[in-house]
Amino acid sequence: MKYAYPAVFSQGRGGVGVFFPDFDGCISQGANFLQAFHYAREGLSLHIYGLLEDGEKLPAPSRLESIKLSENEALTLIEVDLEDFTPDWSRHE
Repeated sequence: MKYAYPAVFSQGRGGVGVFFPDFDGCISQGANFLQAFHYAREGLSLHIYGLLEDGEKLPAPSRLESIKLSENEALTLIEVDLEDFTPDWSRHE
């Protein structure tokens, strides 16, 4: 199943941080935008997978127009497909 949620990217001195307004605690970062985007997709996949495994209901995605951004922030949708997703827990130990 495919899911798409807004992600906020923030450029900082140490790289690019990412958070998902619809999921408390679902954050990621990377050295640059491409790496941050890759890690954000992985983090969102793991977060959604865990919620569904626990029987939780997913929130409706926020409307992009409703998300307020600060000066160094950018907004995009990140889509994940859990159809063939298998978490690789060994990378997160």
